[in-house]
Amino acid sequence: MLPKQTEYKVGMYMRLSRDDERAGESLSIENQRTILTRYVEEQGWTVYDEYIDDGISGTTFEERPGVQRLLEDAQNGRINLIICKDLSRFGRNYIEVGRYIDYIFPMYNIRFIALTDNVDTANTDSASMDMLPIMNVFNEWHSANTSKKLRAVFEANAKAGKYKTTVPPYGYLKGTDSKHTPVIEPTGAAVVRRIFELRAAGNNIRTIANILNADHIPVPSDHYYSLIGKPNPIRNCGHLWDNTSVSRILNNPIYLGRLTQLRTKTVSYKNHKVIKKDESDWVVIENNHEPIISQELWDRVQAVNASVATGRHTKNFKLLPLSGLCYCADCGSKMRQHGGCERNSTSPVYVCSRYAKYGKAYCSTHTIRRELLESLVLADIQRQIDLVLNEPDIREKLLAYKKGDKTERDNAAKKRLRDIDNCIKELDRLIRSVYEDKVAGLIPDKVCAGLLGEYQEEKDNLTVEYEELSKRTDAEDQDERDVDEYIRRMKSYAGAETLTREMALTLIEYVKVDAHPGKHKAPRTIEVFYKLIDKPLTNKHNALE
Repeated sequence: MLPKQTEYKVGMYMRLSRDDERAGESLSIENQRTILTRYVEEQGWTVYDEYIDDGISGTTFEERPGVQRLLEDAQNGRINLIICKDLSRFGRNYIEVGRYIDYIFPMYNIRFIALTDNVDTANTDSASMDMLPIMNVFNEWHSANTSKKLRAVFEANAKAGKYKTTVPPYGYLKGTDSKHTPVIEPTGAAVVRRIFELRAAGNNIRTIANILNADHIPVPSDHYYSLIGKPNPIRNCGHLWDNTSVSRILNNPIYLGRLTQLRTKTVSYKNHKVIKKDESDWVVIENNHEPIISQELWDRVQAVNASVATGRHTKNFKLLPLSGLCYCADCGSKMRQHGGCERNSTSPVYVCSRYAKYGKAYCSTHTIRRELLESLVLADIQRQIDLVLNEPDIREKLLAYKKGDKTERDNAAKKRLRDIDNCIKELDRLIRSVYEDKVAGLIPDKVCAGLLGEYQEEKDNLTVEYEELSKRTDAEDQDERDVDEYIRRMKSYAGAETLTREMALTLIEYVKVDAHPGKHKAPRTIEVFYKLIDKPLTNKHNALE
């Protein structure tokens, strides 16, 4: 049984979402407080506490700290009357609202009042209580409808190039124009370029973060709040660069001048879990603003990211050019750099990691001096550069080599695509002609229907064949793009006299090291497999001195 009115301990709940802010002062927290306080005073009740959720949707209960504290105090007996302005303030999820009002509140002897909706659980016979389920459903419908409209607005703004963000990405400021076009912030932009250059040079993410921390570069959040003259409010900010902060910059296409929005979405207006959308659903605007990095630098970084080699630093924190790129030709294990010797030499060597770990019963050493291996690889690269620069028909030769025996078949497919395209255009012309003759009364309906059926069936069959052939020829188009990119990369290293980590990661897929020389064994050799070509371009190199 409920206590007397003078014994009520009232919890006043107020909520304002971002959508409600458009309604102006009528739904403001202050307006809600004034209405509720006046009513509580008129009844002679005591306010135990106020519970406020500002800027949070009513479709969820778990994500609202104010309502969670309210429910905790109610269950612990600190309050026995909950009052809010209307049902939609308490929540817009009709299942959850109904569960609390019909089951949980009565179980704890809690009275609930939604003032302007005339809902009072102490008066169960009122018309408003009878209408309660309908009001809850309407409130949820309103939330769903608002969510749909807002999504449409966000999508329209994104397609119009309006940049929606609260905190601009590191290296940019939020523009003052109507579209908030990003504007380069020099200090942060210089760090962004440095991060990309470090990655393009083959440094791993952890190393880049360590370099930035050693140079006392402020993390993006510290930098942003220093620009606006405020202390960093992020409580769990460690004020140090880590893998996440570096990777976030390296994977953000905004630094190319490309505005990419709506990359994520929530599951629904009820479930606010954020999930990643398919790339085909992103809204992308090229050349939207001034880029910080070039496309060429971006591509170099992507080449490093795609490399099979993560690479390990030496004890002197040096990242060797071929670290992680060399494999044993017999067992396929990676070649490990060893500080030991070859033939009593003190020079560092590469050895088969399987042999080093398990012994000669599982593989042989495949030992090769590091300096020798790097010189052989550099010589092979220089040979390919010379061919690219001086061979007149190198593009055609590379394309034929990459495609193997597919050339004749691909040429036939392209010719067939052209023939099909011409046939479809002719069928479209015939179909239009039949319609015109029918309208002019030159042919009867039966003949018209028969001709249209034949033409359309033939067109449908040709369309299916065209789509299948197009998928096959896409691979050939990719081959041509790969060869062109391979030539561009080789030309960019013309005149190189030393093998660098960046050069190795940009050009080389991996290096295969063959068996160690010895009695009854073939001479030790290496093969260099190049990116984009996927094959070695020269015969095996004899590594014997």
